Amino acid sequence: MWILFFLLLMQANPNPCQAPPAQTQSPSLIVQVVDADWLPIPGAEVTLKPLSGDAQLKSNRTETDKDGYVKFFVTVAADYAIEARLYGFKRESLKHVHLFKAAGSSRPAYVQLRLRLSGPGTTVY
Repeated sequence: MWILFFLLLMQANPNPCQAPPAQTQSPSLIVQVVDADWLPIPGAEVTLKPLSGDAQLKSNRTETDKDGYVKFFVTVAADYAIEARLYGFKRESLKHVHLFKAAGSSRPAYVQLRLRLSGPGTTVY
């Protein structure tokens, strides 16, 4: 009976002494890009640009994932501008956002940018 129990236990967890996964640094800023109907937009280009003249700081540009999210890891506390763009939509931006340097357990800042169509819609019959 005990042997059967032990075998079932081993099959349920083949590596019982496995180390826990390493802690990863949480992002400082999470941006979601949505359309006029508040639906997520995948593939939109989001740019995080520092507003100070410090040469160490540079723009960070990336695309949104399938849920419209992009994550940024801020290494320096500073003021930033956030811009989102995608072909067929008007560019949207926040011109002044202060972000703090990420600490071990700090919570990220969340921003949602809503893109609107750049021209009149076309109805197809």
